[in-house]
Amino acid sequence: MSAAPAQNTIHRWRNAIRVGLLGALAAVLVFGGCGLLKPRPKPPERFEKVSPRKMPRGADDLGGDGLEKALEQSLVYLDRVGDFRPVHINERSVDKDLVRATLVHFLDRLRANRLDARTLAEEFDWYTPKAPPGDEGSPMLVTGYYEPILSARRRPDDRYRYPIYEPPPDLIRVALERFPAVKLDAGGVRSIVGRVEGRLLVPYYSRQEIDGGGALAGTASALAWLENAFDVFVLHVQGSGMLQFDDGLTQRVGYAASNGHPYVSVGKILIEEGVIPREEMSLQSLRRYFADHPERTAELLGRNPSYIFFRWVEEGPVGSLNVLLTPGRSVALDGDIYPKALVGFLEGTLPDPEAAEAGATRPMARWVVHQDSGGAIRGPHRLDLFCGTGPHAEQVAGRLKSPGRFYVVLKKDARPSN
Repeated sequence: MSAAPAQNTIHRWRNAIRVGLLGALAAVLVFGGCGLLKPRPKPPERFEKVSPRKMPRGADDLGGDGLEKALEQSLVYLDRVGDFRPVHINERSVDKDLVRATLVHFLDRLRANRLDARTLAEEFDWYTPKAPPGDEGSPMLVTGYYEPILSARRRPDDRYRYPIYEPPPDLIRVALERFPAVKLDAGGVRSIVGRVEGRLLVPYYSRQEIDGGGALAGTASALAWLENAFDVFVLHVQGSGMLQFDDGLTQRVGYAASNGHPYVSVGKILIEEGVIPREEMSLQSLRRYFADHPERTAELLGRNPSYIFFRWVEEGPVGSLNVLLTPGRSVALDGDIYPKALVGFLEGTLPDPEAAEAGATRPMARWVVHQDSGGAIRGPHRLDLFCGTGPHAEQVAGRLKSPGRFYVVLKKDARPSN
């Protein structure tokens, strides 16, 4: 091919993408109405400031194990992140400097064995999300996730025919906050994902289009292949996993990107159908149902349009902040509401799979660190606790769905620790 036709092809692609992005922006402006260009009302305060007498008094049920490591990983994230978008905890704008000052001060007090009730009350401000209207109990729904260990193959065969895809080359992310004409609400959508079709940017393929319609066949590369569609679904929900190959090697995969579609809970669908009672819903009951009803697998999984793409990772598991997760300490929260990397205190209950009584639980009260995100973790009242790797972690994470309380702590001022 001569140089001139090649240059023309490049220009046509650039123009197509440019026009597509402009078209997407125009659509946001048109369908959003003139309200996007008007001043927005101040959003309501989502948090209640906690007085010293209402602070949690329970000791950390992990006895401090893993806490220092988790805090250090948050500082690693802050050291290398470039664009840290502040969020508001009521009147306080929580930027990178305040998160760092809080972590450094907290870590200093931890290492000096001075995290007593007086220090926590005098040197930190405490906030907890306000309960939803009509619910004055425990406002936080606490669930769990884990890192599965899955049998895999490097090439497809008659048994292993379900792919784990890396991000396809036509996947495009548009950062709306970089367009001055788009006025975004606090906590609103800040980016969209799509692909170029003709001269327009359109939504990326859904799960049904990818798995059922073969939309990525011949375009996206598969990192590995799994034995059944439910294992792929589990990997998508958990966001990372360890793959055991038939050559004896084990490799980790981690979250790389999503198709931008909203997450729809398959478990909730089965509850609404009356197939599995709400009180019996768990990852284990889902696994049993799909094993007993393979004819429904494609239909049910296809009703969740969200799709996750993966990458190889050397160490892990890693969360969305690209730092190592600590079992029992790392949590996923909504990053548009809660400051990334910040420390907080969590109260609730944990399943106890080792207890003789079925469905037994035990109290939980511990320091946790915001180091991950999740498609189902939206709003101020959702928290996902990382429970570890392998079968035991699955038993805990798969059954964890209980009310709890979560507290954010912020250093009272930005003066250096002493």
